[in-house]
Amino acid sequence: MVFLRCKEGNNMKKTNTNTQQLTPEKITQTTFAFMPARVLATAVDLEVFTHIASGNHTSEDIAGASKSSRRGTEILLNSLVSLEFLKKSDSKYDLTPLSEKFLVKGQPAYYGDFVKMLYCVWEPWSHLTEIVRKGEPYLRTEKEDGVKFFQKHVTILFSDSYPAARFAAEKLGVGVTWKNLNILDVATGSGAWGIAFAERDPNIRVMAQDWADVLEVTKEFVAKFNLNKQFSYLPGDLSDVDFGEKLYDLIILGHICHSEGQEKTRTLLSRCYKSLKKNGKLLIVEFIPDDERKTAVFPLLFAVNMLVHTTEGNTFTMAEYNKWLNEAGFKDISTIQGPGPSPLIIAEK
Repeated sequence: MVFLRCKEGNNMKKTNTNTQQLTPEKITQTTFAFMPARVLATAVDLEVFTHIASGNHTSEDIAGASKSSRRGTEILLNSLVSLEFLKKSDSKYDLTPLSEKFLVKGQPAYYGDFVKMLYCVWEPWSHLTEIVRKGEPYLRTEKEDGVKFFQKHVTILFSDSYPAARFAAEKLGVGVTWKNLNILDVATGSGAWGIAFAERDPNIRVMAQDWADVLEVTKEFVAKFNLNKQFSYLPGDLSDVDFGEKLYDLIILGHICHSEGQEKTRTLLSRCYKSLKKNGKLLIVEFIPDDERKTAVFPLLFAVNMLVHTTEGNTFTMAEYNKWLNEAGFKDISTIQGPGPSPLIIAEK
């Protein structure tokens, strides 16, 4: 039947050819897109990369070191090879440059804890259909469930935030051309942003703001970096706590606006403006979708994450941030592309 229909005319031939070229491959790949993430998380759980770095290179040795089955370990290892997290030669497994730098425990740039972020979103995202239908989050991280969620969440996020924070501090000339700063780190979490800035100048003073229970986690990280003398703490919900007026040279909003939503973000920007000294700067770190919300895949998927976890959260475009910052009174708004998917927005009072 196909050949007979193709003979009916050139237009039919063209249509059938195009139809034959179109495949459901993208649908198949998207359907199973969770598999690489789950494989990587399991490899981190079993410390596969660390065991290989310690000299275990066969599936048998790695299975023994990780206290896992030989069959399960070998299948897992081969999948990691296909994903280019490992390489394989003569039935022996070794690290790639990427896994050697970021996935071996004890390395300065260890990123394995961040991989475990998967466990924070796995269950909530499984309810996405119901969430979209009702328009209500599975887990409210703004208030009711937020404290317990972020006590665990911020620890996982430190390895992601800290390198970006160090990059930002360097680009802003902290400790070199910009010294003796009073900094407010809003919803500080692990304190990664304030820590990275305080390290560059012993005369910097950081006011770390967050829920009281989360600040206990912050204090642990600050102590690890021996920066206790440079930190003070402001407990409370960021929506209610008083930031004061004209107190700070720099205010940091590190991945905060996306959970607040449009109206709360606009209010927050105005509050930050009042709390800054003259010529003070606001640093916003965010996932920014393209202005038409059509092509920036990760920022747009992260907006779905906000649908899952918040009542009003979203990701916002650079055009929106420019408008809101101007409304709040800021000038000289600029961006710096950071080392990750989040550009740095800098606005001056």
